[in-house]
Amino acid sequence: MAERRRILVLADVVGGGTGKHLQSLIRHWIASGWEVRVLTQNAPTERMEFGDTLEVFPPRRGYEFYPLAQLRRLKWLRGYVRHYQPALVHSYFFWSIMYGRALKRSGAVSHLVENREDQGFGWGKHEYALLRLTATVPDHVIAVSEAVRTVALERERLDPARTSVIHNGVPASAEPAVDRSDTVRLLGLDDGDLIVGMVSNLNRAVKGARYFVEAIPQVVNQEPRARFVIFGYGDEEAALADRARELGVEHHLILAGYREDMPRFYAAMDVSVLTSLTEGLSIALLESMSYGLPVVVTRVGGNPELVLDGETGFLVPPKDTAAFAEKLVCLLRDPELRARLGSAGRKRVDDEFRLTDVAARYLRLYERLL
Repeated sequence: MAERRRILVLADVVGGGTGKHLQSLIRHWIASGWEVRVLTQNAPTERMEFGDTLEVFPPRRGYEFYPLAQLRRLKWLRGYVRHYQPALVHSYFFWSIMYGRALKRSGAVSHLVENREDQGFGWGKHEYALLRLTATVPDHVIAVSEAVRTVALERERLDPARTSVIHNGVPASAEPAVDRSDTVRLLGLDDGDLIVGMVSNLNRAVKGARYFVEAIPQVVNQEPRARFVIFGYGDEEAALADRARELGVEHHLILAGYREDMPRFYAAMDVSVLTSLTEGLSIALLESMSYGLPVVVTRVGGNPELVLDGETGFLVPPKDTAAFAEKLVCLLRDPELRARLGSAGRKRVDDEFRLTDVAARYLRLYERLL
């Protein structure tokens, strides 16, 4: 029985929102009596709390180039699964998906589940050709939003009957035991400032951070108290700072870097935003709403599945800085509207996107497959 309850998770990386969500899921799976191991090809650059469930595979050697590196990793994985004997393998991201399919097709593993976290913006013709060629191998593919599932079905030619949507979830939020004024001062701001925050991976242009910066002049011209903070790090930071200087709004923008104590910063925000060009189902957006923040986000990917336009926040077209600025100013000028939309958003997350329910849906799928 113990062997039947072993899950082996394969993931190219375990950072960012996916890594945070995965480690939360794993805590629930372990508490429910399952044994879990996580194998990743890249050690996380952020502090992750996987504990002794996480291993980096395999140790790097001199020939880290395609296809020898991939063949070596696959050989190493075959030995690992032969020893560990998981009941089920669950894979995230392209190469881990392909390794899982090779293991399943060769008989090394009996059950294979895959996740689709985004709309495939990082995959090209080569990747999709391989995915279509082996599309019948996985037992089930989970998409984090209907938008992601639609793209996967169209581009990968998956069997719809072997796919489903399990939205991401977040734990119940608790009010941080930090005074808002302390956090505001930590950011170098004043209590009277109106804080617009965005949590973003600045290594990905598809997160649209440039449009966030481009909208700042339009907002501060109408609401001078507005201050803009980006939480996250990446290659785009220097370019964003340069663009803010060119626009003359450098004193309105703070690049706060990666923060492990985000709850205190959510509590200090007045509005949370996303200017993404594509999304799966954003953990940052879920967290923002769970802390009672009104949101302004682009109408892309899974955002409309979470944000009810005019009820829990506002949806705007991608790249449309004028529409984004208009809705943002509307919220910044109306504290009662902020409170009403924020409260409705928190209730929506409480009712439909709680992590305990999401983790249980995964386990019910595992039990059905086994």
